[in-house]
Amino acid sequence: MKTPPTTISHHLAQSAGSLLLHTITATSALVSALYADAQQSVPPGAGTNASPGFEYSLETIHVDTGERTVVYRTRDHIEAPNWSRDGKYLIYNFKGGIYKLPVTANDKPAVPPGAKPQLLETGAANKCNNDHGISFDGKQLAVSSRLDGKKSQIYVLPIDGGEARLVTPLSPSYWHGWSPDDKTLTYCAERNGNFDVYTIPTAGGEEKRLTTNPGLDDGPEYSPDGRYIYFNSERAGTMQIWRMKPDGSAQEPVVADEYRNWFPHLSPDGQWMVFISFGKDVIPDEHPENRDVMLRLMPTGGGKVRELARLFGGQGTLNVPSWSPDSKKVAFVSVTKPIPPDWSLPSMPKPNPHKQVPPPEGFHRPTVTINKPLGIFEGQADVGGPLLPGNANFSPTTGQYRLTSAGYNIWYQRDELRYAWKQMSGDASLSASITFPDRQGYYDRKAVLMFRQDLSDDSKTVMVALHGAGLIHLAKRSEKGAKILETCRVQAGERASDAPPIRLSITKRCDTFTLLVSLNSEPMRAVEGTADLRLEGPYYVGIGFCSHLPVTSDTAVLSDVELK
Repeated sequence: MKTPPTTISHHLAQSAGSLLLHTITATSALVSALYADAQQSVPPGAGTNASPGFEYSLETIHVDTGERTVVYRTRDHIEAPNWSRDGKYLIYNFKGGIYKLPVTANDKPAVPPGAKPQLLETGAANKCNNDHGISFDGKQLAVSSRLDGKKSQIYVLPIDGGEARLVTPLSPSYWHGWSPDDKTLTYCAERNGNFDVYTIPTAGGEEKRLTTNPGLDDGPEYSPDGRYIYFNSERAGTMQIWRMKPDGSAQEPVVADEYRNWFPHLSPDGQWMVFISFGKDVIPDEHPENRDVMLRLMPTGGGKVRELARLFGGQGTLNVPSWSPDSKKVAFVSVTKPIPPDWSLPSMPKPNPHKQVPPPEGFHRPTVTINKPLGIFEGQADVGGPLLPGNANFSPTTGQYRLTSAGYNIWYQRDELRYAWKQMSGDASLSASITFPDRQGYYDRKAVLMFRQDLSDDSKTVMVALHGAGLIHLAKRSEKGAKILETCRVQAGERASDAPPIRLSITKRCDTFTLLVSLNSEPMRAVEGTADLRLEGPYYVGIGFCSHLPVTSDTAVLSDVELK
């Protein structure tokens, strides 16, 4: 996985937990250790309803029959399986380590009951991410790992573990492929603010840049005959599969359709290419986790693309080469999708086509707070513990904030959203221009500029919100645990694809809040109607987003954000 300027790196140590094979119930607790600096908060004295944890399954799928076999289940956030060249074991990454899981011919773990998969010794490369793979001769392992104070670099070590040898002094560098003679590595690297495909001798030496297009080029992998390097690129406006000769010449598209296509992997016999496809709800240069995705298959000689499997996953599902040696199966990681309660679904109560109902009395989930700066904000939080963890990132280059979140709603007696915040006192104003990259997303999703007394899910709140269908309103929750009520509204209506972003502002003057709007780049104007609410200092002010769908994530982009 890469970290373009507009995305947060997921090459961090993952959550801790048991490595034993076991079954996970749908009510297991949310693993807050996914957030290294996270804290949980919940309204004092309130009952809690913990978010379900995730179950990760290492699976195989037969490319002819489509039969799926679960090899290993765990609560641990495992990623990116490689199949050994002799087919006797799988390796994957977890919490910065590389683990080896012996398997039988029928894809069952070949370890004694209760035994743990083997943690390989990787020496200084002990913060590995999900970019790793085995040489063609089966004797070496390439890993991408970071050291304290540095971003990802590429190392090579013996296949059974041992001291890792640094290959790429420059960082960040993310491994993706061995040449068939094992003399060259190909990888994605950021140099001077752009991500491109590079090669470097396995023994070390000078790297060679193969792509020069603006935007992200990623996931390079040699074909087994060495004639091509396949990769994914957003150069045409959306992420698609390309290939080129090993010297970087003759770059040409291989797959170009309506999906966001990532990480081409060639079968050992050279006949097939498997890759992962995201929907239009995903921004082209992102490959997030916890999304509905497809594994798809295509003959390398050209022909129809075939759907191999649908699953919940994404980041870490199919990042690296994962074919069985006989070219009959592919290994991947899937995630068990949480099951939301009926009252949280936008189609409930039936037959109402869209309106949700209030949560049960006393229902709360703890907020997960991450105390790390993000642009002008001091931290971020998953307010109300959405069933899917959210994400927020900031690009200093573009000045844009991307907020990704699922979430039941920002309404009624409690909220679920991703929220980037700063604590302030006294008067303040917050402004931002807002767009939804997926124009076909749910009509009632909400991007908000928000003042909150605290980060609990039922906090006193004042917000201005832009809905997916263009509704803009000012609303408040006057007391802790009260229902949010609207004060005033503006309807932006349907907009042309080339219309400028809607710009909103909320101002706090003493205890009075005002909404200001600019629909077409005209000067901001105040909307008639104000909200009065007393917030004690320090309060929280920030930007947030909620998809309005409890187990479906979406993204809002906020730019030119000003906080005064």
